Amino acid sequence: MLQKAYSALQRTIRVCLCVLLTCMAVIVFANVVSRYYLQASLAWSEEVTRFMLIWMVFMGAVLAYVNDEHLGLDIVVKSLPHRLQCAVAVVVDALIMFAVLLLIRGGSMLMVGSWEWEAPATEIPYGYIYTIVPICGALLFLQAFGKLVIHARGLFGRTDARAC
Repeated sequence: MLQKAYSALQRTIRVCLCVLLTCMAVIVFANVVSRYYLQASLAWSEEVTRFMLIWMVFMGAVLAYVNDEHLGLDIVVKSLPHRLQCAVAVVVDALIMFAVLLLIRGGSMLMVGSWEWEAPATEIPYGYIYTIVPICGALLFLQAFGKLVIHARGLFGRTDARAC
């Protein structure tokens, strides 16, 4: 059941990313056409596309972490015995959880401190834009915890050999 919920969340994030990317392309294209043919730019377009890019980066980071697609050098780790690979994976997962907790804390402080600060062209409070930081941080933390459990089970021989 938990796997189905997480798969649904991944599909939702993918759909959101597709919608955001499509909207960004349309807005940027409309701004280019407006500048070239109408000799006037859309003042709000740069802000809105920047906000969309911020959201896309954080949601993309969640998907990349879920699918183990972040860049990493694992040459040394792959040469270690299986149990040691699992031990390294557990340490790495714990460090990632710590870093994500710092991200959540900093993102929450940024979000709370930005409610009064409005974007110049759209007058959208930056607090709305920065809500993505603690939300995606929480998703990253939950995923890191799940990976920690899987790697710890692999360390103690409670799963198959592909756990680490």
